[in-house]
Amino acid sequence: MVINMAKTSGWEKLRLRTGFSAEMAETHAKMAKAAAATTQQTSLVGELPSFPDTVPLYYNDVQQRSFDASVLASIPLLEGAGPDGATHAIVLSESCFYPEGGGQEGDYGSLPTDGTSRLVLDTQKEGGMILHLCDGPLEIGDLVHGSIDWRRRKQLMDHHTAVHIVGGAARRILVPHIYQAGANKSTELARLDITHYRRLSREDLDAIEILANEVLGQVSRTEKTVLPRHEADKKHGFDLYQGGAPKGNEIRVLRISDHDVQACGGTHHDEPGQIGSIRVVRSTAVQDGVERLHIVAGESALQFAREQDELLRKTSQTFAVSTDDLPKTAERFFSEWKEQRKRIEQLEAEIVRLRTSGGGNDSTTIDGVRIVIMEVEGNLKQLTSMLQELTRDVKTPTLAVLGSREGGGKLMVATTESTMASERYNAVDILRAIIPHIKGGGGGRPTMAQGGGSDASGLDQALSAARELLQS
Repeated sequence: MVINMAKTSGWEKLRLRTGFSAEMAETHAKMAKAAAATTQQTSLVGELPSFPDTVPLYYNDVQQRSFDASVLASIPLLEGAGPDGATHAIVLSESCFYPEGGGQEGDYGSLPTDGTSRLVLDTQKEGGMILHLCDGPLEIGDLVHGSIDWRRRKQLMDHHTAVHIVGGAARRILVPHIYQAGANKSTELARLDITHYRRLSREDLDAIEILANEVLGQVSRTEKTVLPRHEADKKHGFDLYQGGAPKGNEIRVLRISDHDVQACGGTHHDEPGQIGSIRVVRSTAVQDGVERLHIVAGESALQFAREQDELLRKTSQTFAVSTDDLPKTAERFFSEWKEQRKRIEQLEAEIVRLRTSGGGNDSTTIDGVRIVIMEVEGNLKQLTSMLQELTRDVKTPTLAVLGSREGGGKLMVATTESTMASERYNAVDILRAIIPHIKGGGGGRPTMAQGGGSDASGLDQALSAARELLQS
């Protein structure tokens, strides 16, 4: 805006300085990521020895699965550092193991030598060195034939590439104000946080998913380039830094045709079609104005489909209907269940009324006030319904004490409001006098109090205490 205003005023030579777009993107990202601030990474090995930077092979060929390299260092991990089972950080001269970064998990695999073999349980990066977190040491100078867990790497690449494609689809479907506020890629699923002024509907997610899968068929190849920062800023501007502004003078840029372009140092497919399929499973609200898209792609998308099919199959068998009839059948059963629950509650309340209307041990009258003390079955909601039934009629002033053994024991006390019952008795005082018998506590107001305990075996004593208290 300032540049445009300046040109209108005749300042033709005014230009944005190098790095301005990146700094603006970083500021914007910090605001959007306020709910998910990152913490500073602590060292895994203490002070690292001085070695040349590990040569990363994963950018040269993302399909490379094995390599040969020399062991430069075998460093014990600090206590409590690294994943379970990892004891040493192995530094190699070069590696095609991708270290955790950019929201993508690090690679797993193995580092065999002529004499032994170590499992790589995680891959991290400190400074310019790639640390292979292994289940044991290796000898310095050994030649290793490293091999990554390709199935896992492929799944991570599926999800990482899918995040870029879904992000581009979201901007096209929901209009360009969409901005990436965070992302994470694991083998199970990927998450993409985007800024948006309202919650997303299933129709929104379906439209994004459809467009994302169309891109898989339309874009034959991704474009990966390394540009000087000033050139990247000039060519792509603010939108280049959707995932945050990377450090350094050179920017690694991923471009998926005209669909999406971002600065990203992760591993991505050369051919988007290798993903197979993308599913946008659901969206959740991270905070006001930020929606989190849950994404599965590749093998994870197939596994998700199989699991959903199994759920439908089992549910169809339970209801003894076809999958096509499941929605209306489930709706019918749910409606009937609600009606039955309502009817059960009415019957429970009626049972209480009948038990307390004809005299007997549960009900007595003291100076014109009906006293009801009884054990019933039910939760707090059901007890409340019963109390309302007992204390509704102002023509029959009532003090009711109900107890239930559910969930460790529950007690509720109530009086008929605006009657001699509420004038004579305080529900809170009565509750506090008897609830210690079930090792609990509670409170409320003078006409309605409730509480719970941890010892349902004391309920008989609590109700007996109430009878003695009210008859004294």
